[in-house]
Amino acid sequence: MFILEQEEYRTEGIEWKFIDFGLDLQPCINLIEKPLGVMALLDEECWFPKATDQTYVSKVEKELLGKPKFAKPDFRSDADFCILHYAGYVEYKADKWLLKNMDHSTRTWC
Repeated sequence: MFILEQEEYRTEGIEWKFIDFGLDLQPCINLIEKPLGVMALLDEECWFPKATDQTYVSKVEKELLGKPKFAKPDFRSDADFCILHYAGYVEYKADKWLLKNMDHSTRTWC
């Protein structure tokens, strides 16, 4: 499943039996975690005071449309974007993502 992790075990001499899951999920992991991925774009958007969930979704589409494992949802769906995981397309609705991602522990309470 995680080809790079299993390869790292081998190079570090960790005793490990390679498991072939039939899929390399690294492109999906990169789409979510890497710079200019879904999470990095969310963190970046939280720095802008006038940012909204819709500006975030627009940024995600601009940066990721055309990348492997990323898709716009079917026109009948109310989802904002889709990611192709091992189980198929998963639809995401970005409602309140910016609010949920902000670090509220640094806020000064009156």
